Amino acid sequence: MSANAAIQRHLVGLDSTLKDVVARINALSGDIVLVVNDDGILKGLVTDGDVRRAILRGKTTSSVVTEFMTEQFTSGRAAADHADNVKLLSTKIRHLPLLDDAGRPVAVLSWASLMRLPLVRPDLGGNEMNYVMDCVSSGWVSSIGPYVDKFERAFSAYLGGGHARATSSGTTALHLALVAYGIGPGDEVIVPDLTFGATANVVVHCGATPVFVDVDPRTVTLDPKAMAAAITPRTKAVIPVHLYGHPCDMDPIMDLARAHNIKVIEDCAESLGAEYKGRKVGLIGDVGCFSFFANKVITTGEGGMVTTNDPAIHEKMSILRDHGMSKERRYWHLYPGFNYRMTNLQAALGLAQIEQIEKFLAIRNGIAKRYTQRLLRVPGLQLPVQAPWAKNIYWLYSIGVRPEFGMDRDTLRSHLSVRAIETRDVFYPLHGQPAYTSGRALPCPVSADFAARGLSLPTGNDLTIEEVERVCAALEDIAHTQRMVGMAKA
Repeated sequence: MSANAAIQRHLVGLDSTLKDVVARINALSGDIVLVVNDDGILKGLVTDGDVRRAILRGKTTSSVVTEFMTEQFTSGRAAADHADNVKLLSTKIRHLPLLDDAGRPVAVLSWASLMRLPLVRPDLGGNEMNYVMDCVSSGWVSSIGPYVDKFERAFSAYLGGGHARATSSGTTALHLALVAYGIGPGDEVIVPDLTFGATANVVVHCGATPVFVDVDPRTVTLDPKAMAAAITPRTKAVIPVHLYGHPCDMDPIMDLARAHNIKVIEDCAESLGAEYKGRKVGLIGDVGCFSFFANKVITTGEGGMVTTNDPAIHEKMSILRDHGMSKERRYWHLYPGFNYRMTNLQAALGLAQIEQIEKFLAIRNGIAKRYTQRLLRVPGLQLPVQAPWAKNIYWLYSIGVRPEFGMDRDTLRSHLSVRAIETRDVFYPLHGQPAYTSGRALPCPVSADFAARGLSLPTGNDLTIEEVERVCAALEDIAHTQRMVGMAKA
């Protein structure tokens, strides 16, 4: 869009009505409207707050804009230095019209556009640099080096026991588990319909059939009743996904699995530190698989970990991870394995990160508490839960947008984007995606419903409470404006 076309979207004439202004503000997702005369000279401003106040004062949809526009406003000069114009912005002056020498608007400078709030930022403020520089100075930068073993030991200690083996990603951790248990053609693996595609991809790569089942309406994690309905004589494994940081209800899942001789592979990519009845996820099932991608609770850039209480399966996964080679006889291959190893550089990052895990989780808990306190007051938002048997670590604070909010999820996301707040839709249901036509699916109405309404808000280890307040204030403001707009239309 050209600069001229961009500014034209903001302009209305002096004879415009409240109804016209409301329509323009909606089209701009809550941005500022500029009122100009016939010569294009700026005469006033209207924000969504001005619209609310006009409606509360009894203005009707036919009221002319001159009755409620702000005539005393701050503006910048298009010809001025950018830094000088930026200095005019503040939390009170969020939008600055830039005028030419004749007083005609040529652009709008937005405070929010300069203060974009990302969905997630990694926190690398611990020993990361020291450990990585130690790797570089020692020359141990590949998959052989002391930090891999240190990271694995620290990770196992954090979980409270078991065996841990570092991998190149969370996806390769899942794949190792399936291959180690011999999952292959003719087998079925139960997968929740609402999860990232990697959970199903590894099943397909093994030649097995993913069977998609619905999620629980409160926790949006694998529904044990749906799992029970999906079990057949071909079912060899289930992959419960502890989605968005909330653990699955593992007792009924484990009971079903033991009754039918089904292996349980926990997908813990989003849930490091989450607990089920006081036990950390990852060692409840037969195998646990973690991801350390940059947006996870701890990060190694890329990387993962596979955990188990079974020493025999740990040994097999370790061999498969390293080309299938025998540990006693170099270059002697026991299995057609993989190169799924983590580098010493990545493990150095991981060790520095796991040292800070309790701090990270405390920050996330504070973020979630503040979101919940503020957003409980906003009608039409479905907030994430913490079941009485669970510790939710809130990987991403994900809400559902109900019809009572007054707009759909995608429209809300657009309004937040205008305010420079990054959000993300929740995952698409897997059963309808072209990659999984070889799979089998049971009815998944809960998955489909939440996928259409779910929105993840900024959440991260370095997110400040002030930034949380900014998101909450934006949601409250959007909701309030929407109610006022509804009153104006009525």
